[in-house]
Amino acid sequence: MPATAGKSRTGHILNGDHYRLREILDFFAERDGDVEARIALRAKHLSSLEAYLQIAKLCLSYGRADEALRWAEDGLWLFEDDRPDERLVFFAVELLTTAGRDADAEAHLWRAFEKAPSLELYRRLCKTGGVAARDRAVSRLQSRLAGEKSSKWHYPAELLIGILIEEKRFDLAWANTREHGASDGLKERLARASEATHPREALTIYAERVNRLAEFGGNDAYAEAAALIGHMAGLRGASEHAAYLADVKTRFGRKRNFMKLLA
Repeated sequence: MPATAGKSRTGHILNGDHYRLREILDFFAERDGDVEARIALRAKHLSSLEAYLQIAKLCLSYGRADEALRWAEDGLWLFEDDRPDERLVFFAVELLTTAGRDADAEAHLWRAFEKAPSLELYRRLCKTGGVAARDRAVSRLQSRLAGEKSSKWHYPAELLIGILIEEKRFDLAWANTREHGASDGLKERLARASEATHPREALTIYAERVNRLAEFGGNDAYAEAAALIGHMAGLRGASEHAAYLADVKTRFGRKRNFMKLLA
């Protein structure tokens, strides 16, 4: 059984000699098939989520799934105030799902998602909880954006918009981009994904990209900008594109190599 008291955060700094000795003892324990000794060696110093993950994996490697799950859940409980380790969360979730405990698996995923949401946690929630989990996760992220303007959670809109792109909910993705902003890379990703349904928004993002490339300069940048301009021609009428191209030539006319590509 997992032993937790006084072993989660001892404060002791372990030096190289300790690890070398443990490796030697573990070698002999493995050679002798002494599973209990191998577990006990690792149970002496449980100062991190990583330590719980390693001992849980060891138990599972010997076919001791129930014990592996107890160690994993023990670590998640002891470090519940810390940022979750997704590896340990997913390890526990897989074992719970295999055991038919889907509700418990989903509960672990939600606790981790509430603390530190991520795209992979979202995907696992959707896999476990279906459409209801998907909608709840999106709603939670939307609420968090609206209510935590000064949150320590950096760039919360990036995750939400990325999820909405994945779900092809482009109207909502563009609405959040306009309201909360997004990185240039994410906006370009959204533009590419939705140009068939939202050509105006995509053209705006592409035009910004062309400007950055032309201002940056260099033949590679010019070639990319020219190719992008060519792609933009397919998203609007000929006369409108001709007017845009004329404007680009006026603004960047001194960049002769760029002008040659546009010609």
